[in-house]
Amino acid sequence: MAVQMHVAHSSIMRGVGVIAGVTYDCANSDLPSASASKIQGASCMDGSIDYANDSIGRTDSAAAHGYIDNPGKLAGQKVWLFSGYNDGLVRRKAMNTVAKYYEHYLGNVFYKNNSHAPHALITNHSGGPCLDVNHDFLNNCNYDAAGFLLKHIYGRLNPPSSNSSGGSILAFDQTEFVDPALVGRVGLADTGYVYVPNACKTTTCRVHIVFHGCLQYAGRVNNAVYENAGYNKWADTNNFIVLYPQTEPIGTLPLGDNPQGCWDWWGLSDTLSGNREFARKTGYQISAIRRMLDRLAQGSVSGGGSSDTFGKPQHFSVADNTSSAIALTWQPNSAATGFNIYRSTSSAGTYTKINSNPLLNASFGDQGLSPNTTYYYKISAIDGSNHESAKTGPVHKKTASKPPACDPYFSDNELHVTLGRAFAGFDKGQVVAQAVGSLEVMGPIDWDHFSELIKDDVLWPSYHVRYCP
Repeated sequence: MAVQMHVAHSSIMRGVGVIAGVTYDCANSDLPSASASKIQGASCMDGSIDYANDSIGRTDSAAAHGYIDNPGKLAGQKVWLFSGYNDGLVRRKAMNTVAKYYEHYLGNVFYKNNSHAPHALITNHSGGPCLDVNHDFLNNCNYDAAGFLLKHIYGRLNPPSSNSSGGSILAFDQTEFVDPALVGRVGLADTGYVYVPNACKTTTCRVHIVFHGCLQYAGRVNNAVYENAGYNKWADTNNFIVLYPQTEPIGTLPLGDNPQGCWDWWGLSDTLSGNREFARKTGYQISAIRRMLDRLAQGSVSGGGSSDTFGKPQHFSVADNTSSAIALTWQPNSAATGFNIYRSTSSAGTYTKINSNPLLNASFGDQGLSPNTTYYYKISAIDGSNHESAKTGPVHKKTASKPPACDPYFSDNELHVTLGRAFAGFDKGQVVAQAVGSLEVMGPIDWDHFSELIKDDVLWPSYHVRYCP
């Protein structure tokens, strides 16, 4: 949903962070029904088909018809992607497609793909064990996904607060943002939430939208996401308002239109006329979120504050790394029209400029690097007359090792059995799911018990109940 909202309204966006998502309109709003789109959506999530070029074509077509903003507005924006190699639901190839899609339009993508995290929202402070199936799908993997995401979009930020006492979580009525005739039918809960730092009650602030995952709506997990996902502590010290819109399930398993309370990226229901526009500005959920943003923006004023002084960039640092990329951030400077980045493989070596055009904003994901290799960086600022500032001192970072090969599969046990990864067996007199090949016990066969399986094809397809290391 973050991708669809970002692309549909790119003219008002600064960037996007995507955790376990699929590419824009991947389910294909041109298909004749929500049922057909939902079927295609399965291959979107498992990555069995590369839909990047199809999504690019639908994006350009939708923009040509005025259904979404011109994708040219994406140029210069910041995209942060996350795919844990233990994610067996939205699998690695699906997120590779998202990376390919965004690189077509803007290039500046940082793709975190060396974490051992499973399918969940990842934190460094709250939630259950990292390699576990937690009820709220909030997993503590000692990685501040919210912080890294925000820093890549906005550049260097003030350190987060130690708690979230610097603001208020406010509940609001979401039904007023939906056509009264459609309340209860478009998958939006009656109540949404917004976190407002104290400073934002008197100062104009930015707004960051957080879309929870399937089965993470407040009606099921209470305050887990809007209090504990990690965004509020960054909002306190950096003047962000955080909008947490909420979904609700439509129907029940197995035949409901949206029984897990997911955001709508396939059209919800064949009985809901008009929602083939789910990826457009006019989509029921996208248009409601836009109205929420407009309400938050009422009475705001632009400008104000002191002007920056042009000069050497400040607070230049390495934010993160993978086996093939390094993320860099620095202090934003409104007096600069762009920045240049220089790279070397030694501190005292020759530094070569790696950007063809001055970079906008205050972060960069350097891609295509070699594993286990140390890289050194300096940056400079460019002003409106194309004058270049002095370069910063060097910062350096070693790229990581390649993550282990992994073939994970995550779902409820009922679906594991349906798709042939498990079968109905017996354990201690009870009917249970057992993994094909290994015969390992997975628990009851229903939609409420989930298992992570790893596939091993050494001799024949065999599944084990475990995570990759």
